[in-house]
Amino acid sequence: MSSPSTVVEHGGSTTPVVETKVKRRWVSYIWDTFDKSPEERRLLFKLDSAILTFASLGYFIKYLDQININNAFVSGM
Repeated sequence: MSSPSTVVEHGGSTTPVVETKVKRRWVSYIWDTFDKSPEERRLLFKLDSAILTFASLGYFIKYLDQININNAFVSGM
């Protein structure tokens, strides 16, 4: 049984408050999903992968369009 670290008084009664500290790994300072539940980690992974996919495709399409405009200008269109 853990000993209470703080006692809070409410109208004459005392309630022990036990402070719980979650031990954080050093990786959680860089990648904060390691201390979350597996369901939340899976959701964040899906969200991150969807955003990264759309951003990469958008950048690639922008690059192709920019190259096509430059080629059209060089060829005299």
